[in-house]
This record gives sequence, C-alpha cells and structure tokens, in this order.
Amino acid sequence: MDRVFCGDSITDNKGFTLIEVLIAIFIFSVGILGVATLQITSIQGNSNARQISEATNAITDRIEALLALDYNDPLLDDTNGNGTNKDLNGDGIDDSGENFGLDDFGTPDHGPVAVGAYTIRWNIAIDYPLTNTKTIRVIVEPPGRVPNFSFDMVKARYSN
Repeated sequence: MDRVFCGDSITDNKGFTLIEVLIAIFIFSVGILGVATLQITSIQGNSNARQISEATNAITDRIEALLALDYNDPLLDDTNGNGTNKDLNGDGIDDSGENFGLDDFGTPDHGPVAVGAYTIRWNIAIDYPLTNTKTIRVIVEPPGRVPNFSFDMVKARYSN
C-alpha cells in the first residue's frame, strides 16, 4: 500500500533501522552498568556491616567476661602504670594529658587476644572517673578496611 506524503511515495515498512537498534542497545547498556555498580556497592556495604557485627559480638563477649571478673583480678590491672594516679588534683582530668592511658593502642595493658579474625586489646584506668572504680576500654581491630573501634565500661568495687 502506497501513501503519498508531500509528493513523495513512502512504502509502509515494518521493523527498526540500525541506528534505532544501536541507540536502544546503548541505553540498555547504561542501565545495566548502573545496576551492576549498585550491586557491587551493596555487596561491599553488606561485607562491612558483617565485619562490624562480628567485631561487636567479639567485643561484647570480652566485655561480659571482664565485668564478671573480681575487681582485683590481674586482667583488670593497669600493667603499664599509665592509668594510675594521674589525677592528683581531683578534677577528673588526667594531669599528664594522656587520658589515663585509655588511648594507648600501641602498648595496651592487656592483649592482644585473637578472636577469630579480630584482635582485641584493653586498657585500664584505676580510680577514674571515681575512686574505687576502674574504667576499661576494650579496643577491637577488625581485618580489612573497617577501622578500629572501642567501647568503654566502668567497673566498681563493691564492699560488703
């Protein structure tokens, strides 16, 4: 069937031209690349979340074990002395500026202890924040690109 349009004869063709097919493939490829990038980012995020969850479980287990110990247990001693008698004027601030040795990741009071792929260390500050208490900072070092993180807790001496 012929149609007349502006004096030209146009036949009724069915199908796509090569240019239309190439444009459609390009648009489809861009969409697929976007989905693939999204999937890779999602997998990396899930991996980091899994590592953080495992590290949190490991550190929670260590915290529970340390809190179950007696106040005078050797695992709750300030072995390097940088967290003992550091607040001589009683203002609650470490007079030496070292945060009672809690930030000493290089030479911690205890550790390293390997728990799976994680390394756990802990530092003790005696009589901080109050007399007859010990502040315990537990530091976990996960593998990979997840940064180290720490949790603090305070253990008090109970008298009967």
